Amino acid sequence: MRRGVETVAAGRTPRPYGIFTSFVAFDRADPAQLAGALERVRPDVLLDLAAFQPAHVRAVVEAFQGDRYVLVSTAGVYPDLPGRAAREEDLPPPEGPVPDGPLSYRDGKRWCEALLARGSGLPWVAIRPPAVLGADDPTLRIAAYLRRLEDGGPLLVPAESYERPAPLAWVRDVGYACALACDLRREASGPYNVAFDPLSLRDLLEAAGRALGRPPRLVPVPWAELPEGASPYGPDPRRPAGYDLSRSRRELGFEPSPLADALPETLAWYLARRPSHPGYAGRPRELELAARRSGPA
Repeated sequence: MRRGVETVAAGRTPRPYGIFTSFVAFDRADPAQLAGALERVRPDVLLDLAAFQPAHVRAVVEAFQGDRYVLVSTAGVYPDLPGRAAREEDLPPPEGPVPDGPLSYRDGKRWCEALLARGSGLPWVAIRPPAVLGADDPTLRIAAYLRRLEDGGPLLVPAESYERPAPLAWVRDVGYACALACDLRREASGPYNVAFDPLSLRDLLEAAGRALGRPPRLVPVPWAELPEGASPYGPDPRRPAGYDLSRSRRELGFEPSPLADALPETLAWYLARRPSHPGYAGRPRELELAARRSGPA
């Protein structure tokens, strides 16, 4: 909006305009409602944060007449690439016909991208963020770690992967990447990774601990032995070790923020709201497991 772009928001529930120029209410899962909204607004760019089934994207391909479609996908589409950073070309396109039935989130996003890449004729961009860190995160994954830091007890982390790059991005960086992708002055097409520069789970916890005045006591545990919810960011050792940002930097002009910029806002939200991740209910078991392990790292 600061650049003079008229910005129209959309969702199922009517809302006040807020920071946007206007708001359009419709259910994007209904192709007729989607087509009607696109006909009324006639956007030059469509930024889609909600599509996760191929049918959602197929409806866009059939109805959108603008200059660029920007799909917020996920870095979860990548296959297992243990120990190395994922590049956009590491996603092999799925073969065969596009499934008709409901798909899991990860498979659905993969097929959404595949449908666009299969000669849809629609100019498109896909932004691939991993787990998103920030204030008001409804998954409460960062809150899981912050509460454990505050209680002063040990934190269980996956021994195989807690010191390698973690799959994380700051919510404001993801928004920034979306804005860059929507800028028609930039030549952009296909998928783009969005993440922090290499940042390990250990880096994150030590920085958060310093900010809270609670140095973390990390107890590495084999991934297979971690209780559910003990380390919601993982990292799963089978998954990529971070993401290569070369293409995003070169073509979008994306530059990730340092963790020092992301933490203050996130910590302020946590300290004001005191949210608790459901996995914290298993804290007694974690403490028992930590006690049986060797001393903290």
